[in-house]
Amino acid sequence: MKPVELQPDSQEVYLDCNATTPVLPQIAHAVSHTMEAIFGNPSSSHVTGLKARYILDTTRQLARQAIGSYNSKLIFTSGATEGIQTAVLSALRAAVVDRTCPRQYLLYGATEHKAVPQALAHWNQLLGLGAELKAIPVDRQGLLDQQFIARYVGQAAMICTMAVNNETGVSQDLAALEQVIREHAPTIPWMVDCVQVLGKKALNLDATSIDYAPFSGHKLYGPKGIGFMAVRDKAPFTPLIIGGGQESGYRSGTENLPGIAALSALFQLLQEPEGVLAGAEQLSAYRDQLAEALQQAFPSVVFNNDFSVSVPTTVNFSVQGVASRDIMDVLDACHIRVSSGSACSSKVTRSFVLDAMGLEDWRSESAIRMSFGPATTRQHIDLACERLQQAAKALQQSCLIVADTNDDNDRLLDGVVQLRYDDHCCYLIIDQQAGQMLVVDPHAALAGRIENIVRCQHYQVPAVLTTQPEGPIADAAALLRDMLPATEGPCDPLGWPQSAVAGCDATPLECSAAVQGCLTLGSRRVFRLGSRLPVYLLSEPVAAQQPLPVDFAFIGSEIGVTDLSECVAEHTLLCPGSDPDNSIVSSLNQSVVQSGDTAIDIAIGDNEQYWQSKDVVIIDVREHQEHVVDDLPGSAEVINVPLTQLIQFIHDNPSLKQRELICVCRSGNRSGVVADALRRHGFTKTRHLLGGLALAST
Repeated sequence: MKPVELQPDSQEVYLDCNATTPVLPQIAHAVSHTMEAIFGNPSSSHVTGLKARYILDTTRQLARQAIGSYNSKLIFTSGATEGIQTAVLSALRAAVVDRTCPRQYLLYGATEHKAVPQALAHWNQLLGLGAELKAIPVDRQGLLDQQFIARYVGQAAMICTMAVNNETGVSQDLAALEQVIREHAPTIPWMVDCVQVLGKKALNLDATSIDYAPFSGHKLYGPKGIGFMAVRDKAPFTPLIIGGGQESGYRSGTENLPGIAALSALFQLLQEPEGVLAGAEQLSAYRDQLAEALQQAFPSVVFNNDFSVSVPTTVNFSVQGVASRDIMDVLDACHIRVSSGSACSSKVTRSFVLDAMGLEDWRSESAIRMSFGPATTRQHIDLACERLQQAAKALQQSCLIVADTNDDNDRLLDGVVQLRYDDHCCYLIIDQQAGQMLVVDPHAALAGRIENIVRCQHYQVPAVLTTQPEGPIADAAALLRDMLPATEGPCDPLGWPQSAVAGCDATPLECSAAVQGCLTLGSRRVFRLGSRLPVYLLSEPVAAQQPLPVDFAFIGSEIGVTDLSECVAEHTLLCPGSDPDNSIVSSLNQSVVQSGDTAIDIAIGDNEQYWQSKDVVIIDVREHQEHVVDDLPGSAEVINVPLTQLIQFIHDNPSLKQRELICVCRSGNRSGVVADALRRHGFTKTRHLLGGLALAST
């Protein structure tokens, strides 16, 4: 396959600098110049090697100036992870050799980067130290518990903290930590992860007793694969990489000279008082501007980091009732790059940092991090704030957030809507014309979103139903009934109104004798089948013929498909209560599609011809709010079918089963799920765009 030359996004507003930063032009120039002209090996004694050695030595001196470390080893590494490994190996090896050293505990901050506890666990086991790993608690601000440290540090072989947290930007008081550590353990090896502090706060390591301080170049406008660490002269040290004698024997392997030249250019930029890197006052003004824009865009926003104890380049926030995935996706469609606690899948992940701080579950599960750097400009922040309003408007139009006026809702939800939380599926059955919405099997985490939809569109809710009489789903349904304006009277534990039992004016075609009444939802009827673990059947619109065919069956998580064969038709779409395999929907007659039965999915970069084609239909499976802010190019027919509305789309569009369909999304993950589901339900000419729009040639 021919490699694709990916192009930068000219509209991009990059606000994920805590993950990695772009390489500044001055630094990129230093890298390319070194690769082209100063390519010698620093260990060589000829002139070419001596020029390389000069870059190595001068960069080391600049690094010492940048961090205030003249009385220590200054070692170039591949990055902070290597520095952390070296520090942990050195400290734990010393504890193993000297049996008189305390060795009961290994202490680390509960909000440390995962590289720290994983390194501690690895070397603790490998070296046979047998210490107990102990996380130092933090308070709701994210500050370490000094009393906990005082209690345990005297029996510990090592303590690891961080200067600035990567998720929240919380800055630890290193002077106060040093005081409590050295009061109770004067000689304990102390590592401080300094990755996020460089360029944001002044450092003077010689004025501290920090033993190990790892840094990473790519967190401050350098390339990936280069870092450095300071090691106090009196600290225990064992090389992680041996064989060759480079770096005075502290770290063998030919030095990454282009990366080191990048650090040299970075350190020079740090020394320029009026250069491209802004100071703390300007960065604080940028943060305040972003925070104000977020409050205007999302009135219910909550900031998860206390600005008074954080560096000014990080804003961590949550919006109650709106999942981080929804916010992140629409921001990405607006070309704003941020990060969230959720992976790009149906699985819901949490922020272990916010959990450690004791913040509420919804804040941990819906957290978004915006982070910028000292080279960020005012124009960059202004554009971000402008696009935040655009994103908020799109979310309002999709009823994900509710404003004073939710106008211009040009794409209202209608029919069967599937909402997901992890593997759990909740269903909204909406009759837009009748102004009614029925809820089946809600999850507590989705309650805010459901309430927003009801408030946004002023729906009446005849019932909130469950397929289980007790448990967390039943509890969530009871909570939701109290929140929503219901039109029916008393109901049983499953939410089935008493008024639905008698006086039903229709019966389902397949199992008319077994149902227990029906609910009216516009021109359709919802029937209940069974008592203990019921199934809910949604009919076609009421017509002159009776009984009514059933289009959808909501089967919960404990009913087998074969158990329904006498109660539903082959075409009935079966909507599961649990969907760990991302099947979305099934039916009795769905086909098992073999790989050879369909056209091959579209390779990365091989998509130019489709945007203008009249013979294909592009299925944009992004959520509506993503679609409206970042429409697709070209003149091909495009239909927006979010995952939430795929079930209704399958039901409504049998005529498209013979058309060539191409599913697209941001990354190719969602489009792959949709393409698989469509093929199983007879849309056999369906393909999807590998790599998604992020890698498309448009």
